[in-house]
Amino acid sequence: MVANLPAGLQHVLEVYRLVRLSHQSRARAVNEVASKRRIDPQTIRSACTRSLGIATADLDDFILPENSEEFCGLLMKRFPPYQREIESFFGELNGKDLGSHDDPAAVIRTLFPDEKKDLLRLLLLDNIRRKLSDWSNRHDIPEDLRREMADAKEQIDKA
Repeated sequence: MVANLPAGLQHVLEVYRLVRLSHQSRARAVNEVASKRRIDPQTIRSACTRSLGIATADLDDFILPENSEEFCGLLMKRFPPYQREIESFFGELNGKDLGSHDDPAAVIRTLFPDEKKDLLRLLLLDNIRRKLSDWSNRHDIPEDLRREMADAKEQIDKA
């Protein structure tokens, strides 16, 4: 486990590793991590639920192997500066690479659904703006249509 991770994230990852690899129950894993670290089990339970904004039932669902990528995504959203370490942990645990460290799409995985929608809208709007610019400069299109396209492009530029 990487030592420079926040304690709460370390606790979550340790519990997750114990449940997945040692096939322990979540409660037993929490108690083992608390005992190893010599802290109260409630601190570990809180790190695994309250600090992530999820309920215990949600944690139990995330711990299932088929939900590991979703759990990885949640942790990356909660701890964006540690995205590489989280991806590396899950990649190692699952025996696969969840993305290259140089992958520009890796940043997108940290976005919340509304942020992804906003990003998509901005990209589409930029694409429309470029196409309007191209069309408004074509000389085989009537002048009145070229002016309307240029005006539409200007309105997009102002937005």
